[in-house]
Amino acid sequence: MSAKIHFYVRTNRPSKDGSLQIFMLISLSRTQRLTISTGQNIPLRKEYRNKLDKAFIQSLSSEKLEDYYFWDRSKERATKGDFSWEKINHHLDNEKTKANDIVLKYELMKKPLTLTVFKSAFSKNKGTDKFYEYFTEEFKSRKNLIANETYKGYMAVIRKINKFKPNLSLADIDYKFLVNLENHMAKPVAEGGLGNIPSTISKNMKSIRAMIWIAIKNDDYLREAYPFEDYKIKHVDPELTTRDYCEPDDIYAIESLLFPQRIKELSPGEVKATKRFLFACYTGLRFSDVNKLNSKQHIFGKWIPSPIDGHMEFKKYIELRMTKTSNPVYIPLIDKAIELINESKEDKIFETISNQKINKHLKSINTKAGINKKLSFHVARHSFATTCFLYGIPEKVGQKLLGHKNRKFTAVYTHLSQNRLFYEMDKLNRGFKTLNIPVDQADFNMIDVKELMPVLQNMNQEKLDQIKGLIKLLGKTG
Repeated sequence: MSAKIHFYVRTNRPSKDGSLQIFMLISLSRTQRLTISTGQNIPLRKEYRNKLDKAFIQSLSSEKLEDYYFWDRSKERATKGDFSWEKINHHLDNEKTKANDIVLKYELMKKPLTLTVFKSAFSKNKGTDKFYEYFTEEFKSRKNLIANETYKGYMAVIRKINKFKPNLSLADIDYKFLVNLENHMAKPVAEGGLGNIPSTISKNMKSIRAMIWIAIKNDDYLREAYPFEDYKIKHVDPELTTRDYCEPDDIYAIESLLFPQRIKELSPGEVKATKRFLFACYTGLRFSDVNKLNSKQHIFGKWIPSPIDGHMEFKKYIELRMTKTSNPVYIPLIDKAIELINESKEDKIFETISNQKINKHLKSINTKAGINKKLSFHVARHSFATTCFLYGIPEKVGQKLLGHKNRKFTAVYTHLSQNRLFYEMDKLNRGFKTLNIPVDQADFNMIDVKELMPVLQNMNQEKLDQIKGLIKLLGKTG
């Protein structure tokens, strides 16, 4: 694309003070030309002000302009003599740079640039806003519309990018920038990078992608310049290890720290941390939700038929909106969780404590419990999901208890009754008490009787009698 940019002044519409407006002429081709006002005026020389009428100014040829105005036609610049000449030239330089940047961007993208597209891109300062200031203000204005944890997550990414490249503008976010940022995040800390794991990098890139879409919808970023058309975010499947969740025997080891004979090993802060962590293991709640639990606002009870003998039992449950997602969650409480709640006499179930202090205590608890885990509240949430699976709670029920909002499961959730949740949680209740993991007989490869019939028909009576005897023996020992 061969684009040409020129500046000129018009004499046909002088202002009341005799000044002339400066225009920019952009030529994309011989047939594609566009004139745009720069918003700047060249003043009439002082000695001619109030002496020249409009008709005379309109009759001036371009060659004579320099005799009456502070304008150099050949250089397309304002000349010395008026106090604003430097400011005018600076503005013209910026306008030319902006126009050239638009032309260059489309050339690099190998996309056609029409006059309509150019005018739309040039008419607004798209991409000139500073990334940090733009999105800081954007998310502050949305703070009441999104979950607090979501807001914190976006702000963390914004700060990370600002530290990597201060004074970044929206227009600077292109394919090359994304590649450089990814490399910076993946590079080890010892080499000046951030040492982020692949899942963290993927999550950060998804946040940036969402931010770019916000800017596009706000009409502050060119849709045609969308960098994620070429840059593809690497899909990362989270790989859980045994360090990412606690098995039932690990949870029991932590529970044992609260036994009368061992609780003296813990400091008061460690006792609080242990109870909170265990409560999260029993309910699947996040740290923020455990911290805000209130007995009057979130703990309720109802009579439910027992899944064992049908007798009515009074069961407690939690009902709240999760801090991170604002999704409602409904969690029947097992006995072990109720025991921790019963120790609190205040409306607030647990005293407010910072996540930093909790994590510090959990390191010590891990050592005293003798388990090789990196304990955190996210580990507790994983532990809840794991034990739900081990003790036979169906996946769709587990999704409901965890408060996951997934379109694929939405239709399934709608027909789950609240009583069904109590029945399923009772499996977890019995599991924690016995530590026995049920074995589903359907998992074993049983011999199809139809396949066995031809074999039995060809056997003599002696062999059949032996099989009958074996079946009787297995029946007695089973």
